[in-house]
Amino acid sequence: MLSILEQFKEALESTGNDEVYLAFDALPVRTKGKNFTVVGIKSYEASAPVYSPTIVFLPFKAEVEISVYAPESEPMSELYSYFDDTVRPAIDGISGTSGRLCRLTMKHDSNLRRLVLTAGFSVSGIRRIERAEP
Repeated sequence: MLSILEQFKEALESTGNDEVYLAFDALPVRTKGKNFTVVGIKSYEASAPVYSPTIVFLPFKAEVEISVYAPESEPMSELYSYFDDTVRPAIDGISGTSGRLCRLTMKHDSNLRRLVLTAGFSVSGIRRIERAEP
């Protein structure tokens, strides 16, 4: 599961998203930039593994949640444009998984005093795990 998050984080960083964090980090919001992105997993399901002599193939389905945080004074249209121009192309370019946007919400988080755009991506793929030689 962590490897999926890392793959999404790397894809976002490679397309110019500077402030990308995993949902599991413990950094306070005040140390993060003006605009930042958080990658997490809402659900994960692994199917029965398929074994070969040297590799285990593990099919999976997951919903990856990407949240983009902006100052509460930023217009919603600007936040959506940022998502559409930088986040979505990065996710569409990830190889080894197939995915689609399944949900998109935008709201004001009064606790953090931020505008938050949250996108859920339904992804599926097959993890390859090398088997140790007996």
